[in-house]
Amino acid sequence: MKSLQIIYQYLLRIKYPVSLPTDIGEALGIPIRNCWSFEEFFHQVISPSTKITNLKKYMLREEAEHLFLKAARKEKFCNNTLFSYYFNEGWLEFSLQFDNCSRLRRIYILHKQIEEPNGIELPLAND
Repeated sequence: MKSLQIIYQYLLRIKYPVSLPTDIGEALGIPIRNCWSFEEFFHQVISPSTKITNLKKYMLREEAEHLFLKAARKEKFCNNTLFSYYFNEGWLEFSLQFDNCSRLRRIYILHKQIEEPNGIELPLAND
C-alpha cells in the first residue's frame, strides 16, 4: 500500500510540479481534489456557487494570511497581500485586500484566463 502511495505522489508531481490544487482548496476551505485537471479545479474556485468557508469578511490579517502557507510566492504590501501558486497553465494568484484596521475586506483571483484586469472577486461570508 505504501508503494502505491509513493507512485501516486510521484505521478502527481509530474502533473503538478510546484503547487497542488488541494493547497488552494485547503486555504479557501473548498473541496478540491488533486486528480482534477487544472480547468476543473479552476472552474470550481471561480464558480459563483462555490462557498469559501475558511475566509470571512473582517477576519484579522494574520489569520487570513496564515491560511496560505503553502503558496509558492507571498508578497505583503500595506493594504493587501498577494499569494501565488504555480501551475503548468501559469500563475494562479490570490489578492487579499485589507482595510486600515488590518481586517479582510475582499479577495480577488487572478490568472491569464481571467480577462478582468483586477481579477474576479470571490465572495466572502459575513460571519
